[in-house]
Amino acid sequence: MSRELDGLDAVATAQLVRSGQRSALEMIQAAFDRLHARNSAINAVIDCWEDEAIARARAGVPLGLLAGVPLLLKDTMDFPGHRFSKGSRLRLDVIGQSTEPWLAAMLAEGAIVIGKTNTPELGLLDVTEPTAFGPTLNPWRQDISSGGSSGGSAAAVAARIAPVAHGSDGGGSIRYPAACCGVFGLKPTRGRTTPARPAFDARLQDMVCSHVLTHSVRDSALVFAIADAAHRGPVGKGIERWVRHPPDRTLKVALIKRPLHGGALADAHEAAVEHAADLLRHLGHDVVHCDWPFDAPLLHRAFFDRWAYGVHVEASGLPEDERRRFMDGAEPWTQGLRREGAALAADRVEALVQRCLQASVQMERFHREWDVLMTPISAEHPVPLGGHAPGVDYGTLRDRVSRNVAFTPVQNITGQPAMSVPLHWSHEGLPVGVHFAAGAFRDELLLQLAYQLEAVKPWGHRVPHLAETTGA
Repeated sequence: MSRELDGLDAVATAQLVRSGQRSALEMIQAAFDRLHARNSAINAVIDCWEDEAIARARAGVPLGLLAGVPLLLKDTMDFPGHRFSKGSRLRLDVIGQSTEPWLAAMLAEGAIVIGKTNTPELGLLDVTEPTAFGPTLNPWRQDISSGGSSGGSAAAVAARIAPVAHGSDGGGSIRYPAACCGVFGLKPTRGRTTPARPAFDARLQDMVCSHVLTHSVRDSALVFAIADAAHRGPVGKGIERWVRHPPDRTLKVALIKRPLHGGALADAHEAAVEHAADLLRHLGHDVVHCDWPFDAPLLHRAFFDRWAYGVHVEASGLPEDERRRFMDGAEPWTQGLRREGAALAADRVEALVQRCLQASVQMERFHREWDVLMTPISAEHPVPLGGHAPGVDYGTLRDRVSRNVAFTPVQNITGQPAMSVPLHWSHEGLPVGVHFAAGAFRDELLLQLAYQLEAVKPWGHRVPHLAETTGA
């Protein structure tokens, strides 16, 4: 394995390929060397497409902004000719049929897909321990969770297998694993880089969107700009929205430390946001302690009601034979969510719709006053491996997950952008991300702030022991 290529980010990789100093084939072969050396210890990548990726590299790739960049896909994204399981035993024989526009844009810029990463069944859990493929371990300490549902992608990027890995986020599923694994994770504004899809109620839109987990801010900014330009279509003017610089003004930052459920906050998360607040003040920004502009416990309950009801609606819409297979074979956590959703009375469903709509209006008003919202990424200590496994008693697991997922769902409900930045490390040497959000379509502002934070408190030099010891 070439240590010279180990740890390059996507921007640097593509620059070397475009300049002719390195070939796409060298970059892809080096990525597979890393994958073979490291993945067995963490189980981040579940499908490895080595022959196909090397053939694509040999054939030549577009010399675009991602020329020769190895890209991993979370197993919630379709890719023609390959297994599309969504982390479920029920879908192990499903083969992908189409290329989503987001992925087509990455391929057009020269990226090469090298495989798929692990995810919990249907992306429905805050850890990545599916029965179908087994748990993904955290590269920093293998007895704790890598987070979910993009835990495979987060672990692969943290282990330096690839500089960029696709993720999806419906309640924190990019941001929370990024925080667990010490990488950068942005959830874009709903509809900004991928189509905004309707939810089960016409008044709501889907909470899930796609982006990437990366080592560097500039990689995330580049992928965001490519996806944004492609989503806007031919009327756009290329990637003129590629953010490359920090903000040029003082920002008003609201700090909220109270979990949505109103319970306790783990010491490591308290320390992380207070240190981040000091850092922001040092940079000249105004930071003020605030509280949620809505009834936080009610919105927290509405989020989990919406989550469960969505699973019920999806299952009810399956063809009869597929629905029967789902009822018989889905994991206990998935089944529990379905049952909880099916039991919701009509007035409870209407209440969750109203609370989501009201919170969107309230957070829009909030961000007229505040440029940025800063919160902890979670309320809980790192989740021990198996602590949130899908086979844990549903009531127990439901309580554990709701205590853990205590900040990130807000922006999935409102559609606003948010990010996890790896600014803090606990006394145990574990990464602790800090969570930032902004008003709708202010994604660039978050990226500017991330550049500034990365410059004054860089994290790229922090590498798990796994990645340090398995290179040649």
